[in-house]
Amino acid sequence: MTKPFGKPSHHGLALTKGLRLTIALWGAAIPAYFLCQYAESSYPTLAESPFLGPATLGFVLFYAVAIALWLKRRPSPRAPGTSSRTGLFISRFLLALFIATPAGFASAYLYQPALKLVNGLASTPKPVVEHALVDRADSGWVLDSPYWEHGFRWKVKTVVAPPGDLTPGSLAKLTLRTGLLGARWIESIEYTVLK
Repeated sequence: MTKPFGKPSHHGLALTKGLRLTIALWGAAIPAYFLCQYAESSYPTLAESPFLGPATLGFVLFYAVAIALWLKRRPSPRAPGTSSRTGLFISRFLLALFIATPAGFASAYLYQPALKLVNGLASTPKPVVEHALVDRADSGWVLDSPYWEHGFRWKVKTVVAPPGDLTPGSLAKLTLRTGLLGARWIESIEYTVLK
């Protein structure tokens, strides 16, 4: 498409690099969820979803900026002199933010296993040992510690099953490591059955 006097004009339909990366991240989210699912049991984090909040914020901002920059390249629907470029960019960014918010939350949720895997693969070399009490919940065994956040109880979800004679009130020795992304994950659990 050309303007008068032979000046070239972008038609705005071509995808920017940011939007191509956005589409690639959307497409890889579901395979990453299933391929990295074993990280839930191999590198179980002490918190339930330590990366959900930061990942949601990061994905939403990245998607919003990528969509807003793509919208900026599209032909302007306004007549010359009718509105400012700043107002048009703000309205486009708000539209991009509206589109990016649910997509960012879904991406953060689907990339949780991959983030836990990345967090666990590179960890601090020196482990930390903590102790917790074993209790029984409706869905299985849980661990409770007075040093954790009030009301938080960790559901046992490691590959190695608890011993058969485990009873509520037993002691669990946790070997913890701090992962690459800052979340603590449980390397091993040793149970002491109190009778």
